[in-house]
Amino acid sequence: MEIATLLNLGCFVLCFLFSQNGKASGNTQLLPVATKVWWTSINFKTILEWEPKPSGYAYTVEFFGKMTDVQKSPRCIKIQTTECDLTGFLSNLTDSYTALVISEPIETVDKTEEYPYTRSEEFTPYKDTKIGQPTFKIKENEAKDNIKLLIEAPLSSVRGPDNTFLSIEGIFKNDLEYVTYYRKASSTGKKETKSKTNEIDVPVDQGESYCFTVHVVIPSRSDDNQQSQGSATLCSHSKKHFYEEYGIGVLAGFIFAPVLLLVVIITCVCCCMRKKNANKEVNSSDGMLLKGV
Repeated sequence: MEIATLLNLGCFVLCFLFSQNGKASGNTQLLPVATKVWWTSINFKTILEWEPKPSGYAYTVEFFGKMTDVQKSPRCIKIQTTECDLTGFLSNLTDSYTALVISEPIETVDKTEEYPYTRSEEFTPYKDTKIGQPTFKIKENEAKDNIKLLIEAPLSSVRGPDNTFLSIEGIFKNDLEYVTYYRKASSTGKKETKSKTNEIDVPVDQGESYCFTVHVVIPSRSDDNQQSQGSATLCSHSKKHFYEEYGIGVLAGFIFAPVLLLVVIITCVCCCMRKKNANKEVNSSDGMLLKGV
């Protein structure tokens, strides 16, 4: 009798545990999963982002590459935000990474439980990060018939052996070139020149002012992601007189625009005065007629 009772009790306990485990698994599957997972990266500063903002649960980010084992960022475990900065962890710039955004209960009881997740698209820093704006300086020769551009590529968020940030040029090396678009300041026609070095010589007409914009280009990338953001536009100084630089038409506009404005103002004032005098004359006539009556 005692053995039968013990068996019944054991069966009851096992059934209870199985039923509870089933409930836990069911609740886990009901956790909302991340949506719209995407990578944002510029100059190798790389952030994983997603939606929606969690309420009553948290997110943990895992990532791995074709040549990198599964890892977690300590700052992206059970977070209640919708982004994770992975800049310092994607150290192999040519590896292709995938991230998992895992939805978890805020208080995890069973650490072996598998929670629902959303998988990101693959991201390869070397070919996918956007390149920011380069900067440059203009240097003219004495004869004023040549302009040298001294270009500086932006810094990356990748640290070198001495813990300083590497330049984009230092990372891409021979896989990088510079494209310069330029025009005369008085013209809209644009020319283009390419260079593998950060010093570009541009032959110019003496006395003319020229405007320049520079891009970093990575030819090995896909066509839609080769060019960097454009630099600020800088113009050289002109030795020409104002009318030579911009033409007689622009000069005439500058001279006659104020004169035309003055004529309009004088005309308006004269019209107002005439109207006022006319009103006075009418009022005076009305007064004389009333007196006679």
